[in-house]
Amino acid sequence: MIHVMLDGYQGNETRLDDIKAVNSVLNQIVASLGLQSVMPPFLLPYYYASDSEDDGISAFVILAGGHITIHTFPRRGCLFVDLLYDGYFDINRLRMILSGNFLYTDEKVVRTERRFTDVALSENDIWRGGEANHDFGPHIIARIDNVDSLSFENIFDMLDVLPGKINMLPICRPYVIKTSRSSPLPYISGVVLIAQSHIAFHYSVKEKVLFCDLFSCSFYKSEMFISYLEEKFGNNIEHITLIRGSKHDKQITDKARRRAIMGNWMNNIGEVK
Repeated sequence: MIHVMLDGYQGNETRLDDIKAVNSVLNQIVASLGLQSVMPPFLLPYYYASDSEDDGISAFVILAGGHITIHTFPRRGCLFVDLLYDGYFDINRLRMILSGNFLYTDEKVVRTERRFTDVALSENDIWRGGEANHDFGPHIIARIDNVDSLSFENIFDMLDVLPGKINMLPICRPYVIKTSRSSPLPYISGVVLIAQSHIAFHYSVKEKVLFCDLFSCSFYKSEMFISYLEEKFGNNIEHITLIRGSKHDKQITDKARRRAIMGNWMNNIGEVK
């Protein structure tokens, strides 16, 4: 089960704020990479952030044993993409589709394997508490073995209460779906969007394994998420917390420069007499 986390920077603001473009990209990724989707794209514009620079579009597609999520921040010129899939896909083709559509010039890509502890992860990718002026937010990935008989209702209820448990803001109700009954490896999957990020669960019915993701664009105590999972499933949870947006300091530094460029015309007005 491959999980690719891509952070793109210095992208095109118009494209990042184009809901049709985001929808098209999701469909293009599924078709071009040969992924098995079990739903059409779900897209949600979010224009209610306390800081307008955090406005943007959140979108996802649930796949057979995984998901694609896209969170765009047009005014920051960045986006955060996750592709988790129980099967092979071409990572370079994914990168080409994203950069070709959103026209970003800088990126960070982390690839990990979710079925076992991935020792190939760089120490620079591991969350150590984060810095508000450097990192965008943490991303927890977890695997829980020997989980018996999780139902639609169980997954919905967990996703429904979790945002409140971890002090995050939900911006939709949970979306839970199952793969085809004829699927050789059926999954029950659920996603809930929290303000410009997400929580996702994928339960392998035959293997009795639950894969969990929590990505946040703001700082929170990651142990609250793990504590909730331990209350539900015991202490046998393998998890790691990764850094997202480690180049986000460029966006913060760039903020004043971008605003100066936008308002440069004011320097040519002259004094009123």
